[in-house]
Amino acid sequence: MTLRAPSFAFLFALTLLLPAVGYAAGEERYGFEGQFLGYDEARNVFKIKVTKPKVSGGFGTGGVAGKPAKDLEKGQEVEFEVVPEGSVLRRTVIKASSGGGLDTTGTKDGFKKAVASIPTDQDVVFSFEKNKNTTVAPYLMKMVQIRLTPEEVNERLRAAGIDPEEIEEEGGEE
Repeated sequence: MTLRAPSFAFLFALTLLLPAVGYAAGEERYGFEGQFLGYDEARNVFKIKVTKPKVSGGFGTGGVAGKPAKDLEKGQEVEFEVVPEGSVLRRTVIKASSGGGLDTTGTKDGFKKAVASIPTDQDVVFSFEKNKNTTVAPYLMKMVQIRLTPEEVNERLRAAGIDPEEIEEEGGEE
């Protein structure tokens, strides 16, 4: 029996199951809408401004964000620890509204390129958990879901000086 690397389709399907896996394991998942303020790469921290403590329905929500956190309020600026590298089960996932992960490399460089596509001028859906490592930030970001079409994501990548084809080439099979 020969073992093959998992296909992109398998990894993509796995990312869709992540919220269900988290819930089954008993971890509390929370969600909100907010504006991305920045990424402190040295500390592995996102800074986010809460615009809607509860995720609204409609295009791009995917129903995966989780319930609202009682301790987050509209207008609050909060830091979230992120995991930029590692397996798809462990790292912070950045997705387009169409469901595809923008980083399939599992590397810090791939994550940084995906971060460049997060809009700062409109709300994004964030899904997180309470952080067990509270020395970094009180929360751990599990997923960012960008409510943009694939064309809008590609245009933002080009504006940031990144060729969208380069991401797809790096993202192939793991």
